[in-house]
Amino acid sequence: MDFSFLNNLVFFIVAVGVLISFHEYGHFWVARRLGVSVLRFSIGFGPPLLKFKSTKRETEYVISAIPLGGYVRMLDESQDEVSEDQLPYAFNRQPLYIRSAIVAAGPIFNFLLAALLFWVTFVIGVEGSRPYVGEVIPGSIGERSGFEIGDEINFVDGRVNQSWEQHRYYILDKIVDGESVTFEALNRGAQAKTITIDFAEIDGVDVQQRSVEQILGVYPSTAVLLPIIGEVVPDTPAAAAQLMAQDIIVEVNGSEVYSWTRLVSQIIASPGEEVALLVQRGNAVFETTVVPESVDIDGQVIGRIGVRVNLEQQERIEDDQIIVRYGTFESMVRGVQSMWLMTTLTLKMLAKMFDYEQPANSLGGPVTIAVYAGQAAESGLNTYLTFLALLSISLGILNLLPIPILDGGHLLFHLYEAITGKQPTEQMFQWGTRIGIAIIISIMALAFYNDVILLMS
Repeated sequence: MDFSFLNNLVFFIVAVGVLISFHEYGHFWVARRLGVSVLRFSIGFGPPLLKFKSTKRETEYVISAIPLGGYVRMLDESQDEVSEDQLPYAFNRQPLYIRSAIVAAGPIFNFLLAALLFWVTFVIGVEGSRPYVGEVIPGSIGERSGFEIGDEINFVDGRVNQSWEQHRYYILDKIVDGESVTFEALNRGAQAKTITIDFAEIDGVDVQQRSVEQILGVYPSTAVLLPIIGEVVPDTPAAAAQLMAQDIIVEVNGSEVYSWTRLVSQIIASPGEEVALLVQRGNAVFETTVVPESVDIDGQVIGRIGVRVNLEQQERIEDDQIIVRYGTFESMVRGVQSMWLMTTLTLKMLAKMFDYEQPANSLGGPVTIAVYAGQAAESGLNTYLTFLALLSISLGILNLLPIPILDGGHLLFHLYEAITGKQPTEQMFQWGTRIGIAIIISIMALAFYNDVILLMS
């Protein structure tokens, strides 16, 4: 069995298990505290794999075969025959505010878990690159705004900046909103400079497919990858030009190429045009030409030749690494702030997806999550905890969508009850359930389709 597959699977199961358990525990904990009888607490769906029953509370705890969800079954007259002495503990007999609190508790616990995980990462310390500019792409918004190689970025909108990655999500939020960000830096001559970038100039950028560095055209000093080919995709322009793994691209159209990013930017800018390459293979140097194929990405035609970077032969500059950590209380505050920032950013991205401003292929299913889980785990504990926090936020938001069968759908019915003073009819529940199932199946089908595309790419 492929080790990477097993690695992805293990960390996917851990991630989903933790997030679902915490979500369902939110329903369970609030229900118990508010006097509602809980009959079953299940992690997963389908046939039970493990189960035991509490003799004190008469609650059955279950781990089921399909780990893609879970549920808390409460005593309810619509599902059970309830004896007279147990009626005060039935869910349906509770006041509206108690029922709503129990339903909302699951998503709320997901947000609390995200804040807790962010808090842990800040206490442990977040590793990052020192905030030095290592490369600026010609023609990029970063170059036009005044970034230069060697700049040290000390403040982002007045916030102290200790590492390159420290304010990444804040900047992403500004990009999505099309707002401006002011960077305060020192150039190589230790002279202060202020750089303001108005992201309204690049409205419509797909921030799920492009990093902050790619959007700005500005990269840290440790992120400069040498232009060494790691893989040549068969039946592509690179293969036709007889390029091979381990080849080093020295020049493109007579201009020196000192980084993989520079190579990519020049290929992207030349769709359908003949490009002259100077290539080093071992001790030999030779010339060849390649014609990048034209690829349409979100309405923009770019060039692509079919090569991937060699990551194994890159040098890591350890002196340029820094660990940013905070005290217990400050980490708690920053954890809550990070949770709130990522929640609002995710909601904005979701709104753009519904407005067709973001591509539907940014929606990932279990395979996508598993791949990211494995990659995050390989990058270290902090990266994996951050991944779990982001996934927990996504799960909380998903469950709050006003779709019947989700928590948000139940809250929608509760809103109807609060406005009209009466509960929805059984027919309304049935139609709502059917509509909810249809919507969820459609979303899952799209997510699985994107997973298949990922596996085939």
